[in-house]
Amino acid sequence: MRWLLALLVFAATAALGHFVVLQAIPARIMATAMDRMAERGVPMNQWTASPRMTPQTQTIVRPSPDLFYAICRFDTSDGPVLITAPGWEGYGSLSVFDRRTNNVFVASLDGQDAAVLLLHPKDKGASPEGLPDTTETVFLDGPGLALIRRLAPSQNAHDLAFSLVDGATCEVMRDR
Repeated sequence: MRWLLALLVFAATAALGHFVVLQAIPARIMATAMDRMAERGVPMNQWTASPRMTPQTQTIVRPSPDLFYAICRFDTSDGPVLITAPGWEGYGSLSVFDRRTNNVFVASLDGQDAAVLLLHPKDKGASPEGLPDTTETVFLDGPGLALIRRLAPSQNAHDLAFSLVDGATCEVMRDR
């Protein structure tokens, strides 16, 4: 009978550990990252470009100095969020992460075509009208992060990538 109790304690501990590792820790990591970004003045639903990565400007361990980064904090609680990013000659990508750090969407920005993505909350009605036919839709509830990365090994390339942020969109869709 003792072995049955020990087996039950082991199973309960394993289940609790499984939950903590796969559910609670990723959600806490993302919440902390979002809080720190808010403290640094990173606005909601707006692209924010990072300065060129140098030892003096890096805020994370070992970001690539050859990449340009822009980030957007978003929340689909107020409705669908439209994300766009212009194409780029060379390597470029758009990634979207949910509130539990899952990478839920990736698109290449290599070439001239812009990436167009609608982050649509589950069970919140129909998608807005008038979006391009190439729009991809991801159903996602709550907050998350969108990240643009572009290969920009020189200051000139970084400046060009920085100028493209004005042509990118990260906004809650209101009635059009």
